[in-house]
Amino acid sequence: MPATLLLAGATGLVGSSVLEQALADPRVERLIAVGRRPLPEHPKLEQWVHADLEQALQDRPVDGLICCLGTTIRNVGGDRDKFIHVDKDLVLALGRWAKRQGVPRMAVVSAIGADAGSGVFYNRVKGETEDGLKSLGLPALHLFQPSILTGPRQENRVGERIGIVVARLLSPLMLGGLRKYRPMPHDVLAKALLNAALSGASGTQVHTYDGIRELAAQNTTR
Repeated sequence: MPATLLLAGATGLVGSSVLEQALADPRVERLIAVGRRPLPEHPKLEQWVHADLEQALQDRPVDGLICCLGTTIRNVGGDRDKFIHVDKDLVLALGRWAKRQGVPRMAVVSAIGADAGSGVFYNRVKGETEDGLKSLGLPALHLFQPSILTGPRQENRVGERIGIVVARLLSPLMLGGLRKYRPMPHDVLAKALLNAALSGASGTQVHTYDGIRELAAQNTTR
């Protein structure tokens, strides 16, 4: 049966691709986008708009939740607390909402190297977020751990663009355990997130490069 999904982070690189693909996917009957800014209207799109994401959430059963929330230290002016608020606090708030609403599947963009015990701030926050989500006991939790993402970004990130070029050049040499560090196309990740949110899998699953590619390539017909 066609599904109703909730999407958080629809204006970002990956989230905007999830939005586009979900609206075009016959498996999705209704897409609810929760965020601070309104999006262009679409017959399948319902919008929950509020300056405070937690205040935007409503009591409404959905078949799956896709979380693409995330920022950078640069975007929050170096403020670690603001980074934690977006990448951890809001993500966990969505997880708690999903638990209360009985949402059967939650798919979340995390990052390669996520580890609550890491000495690297970014990796530590991502790891703490993953651990917090796991503790909720959701029926199905999909944690996506891509490496550097490729795609059209709105921000001018010179250092990141250089990193993407280097990563692409080195990608053929990333074999075995290094494959998970290969650059990930943003639209491939988006398709994998969508397929996970519509799948019948249960339990906690962690997806890295090869798993994301395989999930994105799955037959999407019902």
